[in-house]
Amino acid sequence: MLLAFAFASAIEPVSPDQPGHCQSPRWSPDGRWLSWEVNYLERQAVELFVAVAGSSAPPRKVGPAAGSSTVTAGFGGAGGARGVAHELTFSPAAINRFVYAASGAAEDYDLYLDGAGALAAAPGADGNPAWSPDGKSLLFTSARTGQGDLYLLPLGVAGAQPLRLSGDATAAEVYGAWAPDSKRVAFVGHTKKGDNLYVIDDVTFPAPRPFTSWPGVQTRPSWSPDGTRIAFYANREVEDRFDLYVVAAAGGEPQRVATGVVLNPRGPSWLPDGGGLVYVRADDPSFNPVWRVSLADPGRARQVPTGTVGNTDVDVVRRADGKTWLAVAAQGRVGDAVRDFRRIYTMALE
Repeated sequence: MLLAFAFASAIEPVSPDQPGHCQSPRWSPDGRWLSWEVNYLERQAVELFVAVAGSSAPPRKVGPAAGSSTVTAGFGGAGGARGVAHELTFSPAAINRFVYAASGAAEDYDLYLDGAGALAAAPGADGNPAWSPDGKSLLFTSARTGQGDLYLLPLGVAGAQPLRLSGDATAAEVYGAWAPDSKRVAFVGHTKKGDNLYVIDDVTFPAPRPFTSWPGVQTRPSWSPDGTRIAFYANREVEDRFDLYVVAAAGGEPQRVATGVVLNPRGPSWLPDGGGLVYVRADDPSFNPVWRVSLADPGRARQVPTGTVGNTDVDVVRRADGKTWLAVAAQGRVGDAVRDFRRIYTMALE
């Protein structure tokens, strides 16, 4: 059982064998840490693990002690889940901490700072946390008012209370994502008629502006590393097929850069230089391969030779070694005699 990270171009497993599906790999901003979740379907539980890159030490399980919990269905939660710890967000490297959402004794989701307990706990589920790039604020969605609204919690300020950034009575605001400047935020307005994207251009004076206005579902916005573009998924062309789009942050006509993709939990995964994205292609006959696309020439997208099958969630980061590293949840490698539960694999991209 391999627990250490492999510093080579060949892909290697980094999560131990467990009777549950690994999902949602997440690199810390500097690539020193990698987190993932394990979904135990039979006992309806999700556990959260964090590992140190390059270390042979076992990954650390994190999360408050939690028994049976009922998730408040305020903003798309999975009702009936038990003992859930998930949705980890890393701080900037200088702070070296993380926050996650978990079900606790109050039988609801709260946000927890690792090693420090719950943050701004209140009745109603809290989730979708996102630590600002400057380290000063936490963005999250809360059902504390009865539906999903977007909130900002100042960090490092004694007694600070969450500030509501949105409050559309007809929508739940979810999947908040920070721009690199820590001033702008993109999010999804979820309604009975469909989901569309909105942008707040200054969180100190929150005034959400519509960003897309298509029918259907537009979801999981992700800012480019330079903050000039936003990538997202949409089923604009075909209802049961999601495509990958990129649009200028100032607005404009979105560019479709990939057709038929698997939705990533944290949104599209940008390459560190901002010149393209990595995604999983929804192609069952080919076992959902990992692809990369250059925005300069989307027509020449190419497959990443991971050698894995049944791929789902991905994340990329530039590590201190100067290489771009991929983390992917996959059913196994080509040629494996047994492919039961998904594991997390990593490799350096060429």
